[in-house]
Amino acid sequence: MDLLALDRLLNKVPVVVQGMHPVSLTYLNEPVTVYASLQELVWILDNPQYTPPHRALSFDTNVRFSSRFPIVAVEHDPFTSELNRILFDRYDFVAASMLTQAEVAERIVAKARRVETLVLILLDGLAYADCRDWPGVEPCLAAAPTITRIGFPTIIGSPPLATRLFATGLTKRIGFTYWERQAEPLTDKLFRTITDTRRLDPNRSGAFGQAVDWLSGHDLAGTYIQIVRSALDDYAEGHRVTVPRQAVVQQIRHDLETVLDVLEHKGRPAILFAVADHGILWKDDDHRIEFIELNGARYIEGRSGAGRGRSFEVDGQPYWVLDYPQMGRSWRGNEQGIHGGISFEESIVPLIQWEVNLPC
Repeated sequence: MDLLALDRLLNKVPVVVQGMHPVSLTYLNEPVTVYASLQELVWILDNPQYTPPHRALSFDTNVRFSSRFPIVAVEHDPFTSELNRILFDRYDFVAASMLTQAEVAERIVAKARRVETLVLILLDGLAYADCRDWPGVEPCLAAAPTITRIGFPTIIGSPPLATRLFATGLTKRIGFTYWERQAEPLTDKLFRTITDTRRLDPNRSGAFGQAVDWLSGHDLAGTYIQIVRSALDDYAEGHRVTVPRQAVVQQIRHDLETVLDVLEHKGRPAILFAVADHGILWKDDDHRIEFIELNGARYIEGRSGAGRGRSFEVDGQPYWVLDYPQMGRSWRGNEQGIHGGISFEESIVPLIQWEVNLPC
């Protein structure tokens, strides 16, 4: 069944839906009431003191009650550029209907209890659309504004992830990043509970391999490893020609698979997570940009500004974040992509989860 057929059916009867991501509900022509449990829906329908909902559905398949409703499988992918039509207006609903960066740490801690080694790779600038066909990938809503200094700390959380993982038995910690903690405030924030943080040499070819070499040569029992890896953000600025995005993405996948191979060879139960801070709105993707007067490409610091924006506050700092496809200035000559605003391209990032050597 497609989404239009579901829309029509909801006007006639409550429905049990299978195989559809909850974000797809934002595409329906009329609102629908979603019940977490069929038991609650049945209670309301059978209670004469309540007015039955006009349009209702549940993703619950409790066999005690599901026979009372039509059960339909709906085919719809909400994570395409079509999301740009509704993401800004339905932002809060979308955030409540899918994984967000603020929930990633909780997901990791829950999984950590099953493993002896856990690796988290923080990817700087990668969209869900870039790697949606990879195994073990899930869409995740990036915090707004969609910039590194907001996204990465949101993922690490408070208290920091490394501290929370200590209680799961991952008592050893090692970090890899391109910057010295003393010289870069964001790096210090991300790695402040990881005393053994090592600098990757960004001028060395295959800098990520330095981290892989360390993993290969050490016992990883009870160890949490946190790595920052540049992704596509390095190619968004400082380039006057089109970026070979696909080749870069394939190299990222190769690097992640190399880490997974090391973990598998160690023989211990392990999980590799990788998550991005933000995606990128690319100049060569033929977006019909609406240029406005704003002192920033896709966001500014402050509670309000020109254009169609939303106000967000992070750690006491207000931000005015623009909707797609508005842009506060023209493209620069050496600029191939931007980020910071709200769009499918910038806001929907991947969470990758690969497991090895786990007991059946």
